[in-house]
Amino acid sequence: MKDAEKLFLGKNPYRTKDDGAFLRAVRENVRFHAENNPKYAQILDRFGFCADDIMNEADLYKIPVLPTLYLKRNELFTVPKEKLVLKAASSGTSGRASVVGFDRKSMLYGFGMTARFFAFYHMISIFPANYIVLGFEPDGQTGLGAAKTAYGVTKFAPAVHRTYALVKTGHGYVENKEGVLNALLRHEKQGFPVRLVGFPAYLYFLLRELKQRGISLRLHKRSMIILGGGWKRFAGEKIDSDALFGLAHETLGIARENCLEFFSAVEHPLPYCKCKNGHFHVPVYSRVIVRDVETLLPVPNGTPGILSFVSPLVTSMPLVSVMTDDIAVLRDAKYCGCGIQTPYFDVLGRANARGIRTCAATAEELAGGGKT
Repeated sequence: MKDAEKLFLGKNPYRTKDDGAFLRAVRENVRFHAENNPKYAQILDRFGFCADDIMNEADLYKIPVLPTLYLKRNELFTVPKEKLVLKAASSGTSGRASVVGFDRKSMLYGFGMTARFFAFYHMISIFPANYIVLGFEPDGQTGLGAAKTAYGVTKFAPAVHRTYALVKTGHGYVENKEGVLNALLRHEKQGFPVRLVGFPAYLYFLLRELKQRGISLRLHKRSMIILGGGWKRFAGEKIDSDALFGLAHETLGIARENCLEFFSAVEHPLPYCKCKNGHFHVPVYSRVIVRDVETLLPVPNGTPGILSFVSPLVTSMPLVSVMTDDIAVLRDAKYCGCGIQTPYFDVLGRANARGIRTCAATAEELAGGGKT
């Protein structure tokens, strides 16, 4: 079995036994992109890096890291575009959107990983459910990764009906507040679980509206809340997870243990789930590196820095080492106590102006005179 298959198709996403498969898969991934992507090979050459430089996990930070800003400004496909079976775009809240594409192998590994990961969290069920999607209605043309991800989550239990918080019109998207509220009232009486999927801000607005109207529902005991993404434009409205899920229990009757919160990114399409103590533990599919905002060197665990990831998942693009514009802190599992024995990270916020300038400078260096 190939090392990538062993990683992404294994049953336990948090197994701690390591036979070196991750490092071998990373080296294989870097070699593949270096041999088939001239732009990426040029980036590696500029930094004097090759796959054989990865001798152990302490060397992973040396892989030239691609900031999400670089991916917003440059296309970097390794395979011909006609071999891409799925494309997705980031939300582009900073004015630009990353466009990533996945070939069949990436999709195979991604599907296997996702199925096993979400089975671990008891999200896969044969029991039908009604869905409230707290995000965009897909229309076959929308390339937003968030819309594709949310729709994909509605496949984990057979969908009786899907209602979207943002519905498509001929001129963009409009809020569907009354449609969502009416759907919840219907679903309470239908006897099926309800799954609320999408952005935490939209969940908060929905719960606040229910409370203001004096509406208190008791949904099916198997109902779930599955959140992903940040608050972004609604940072001023943000409340913590405990308060949010407490309000969900008050207004919808959904138990706290049925509320899940995930972290992911279009440029790093792997799931991270908050444990019962509120931390994102690192699965076997990736490694997390927190970097100094100026030097981009790893900082000691417990020190805030720029969040970056290493994973050999994607073969269609060299996304093996990417850096977000999030500020995070990485800690050892012993400081959590939830029972998962892998390190975890907490997202503290977005990078400040200095951090963004550092990312921009790195992107321009990597571009080597390309489009900026």
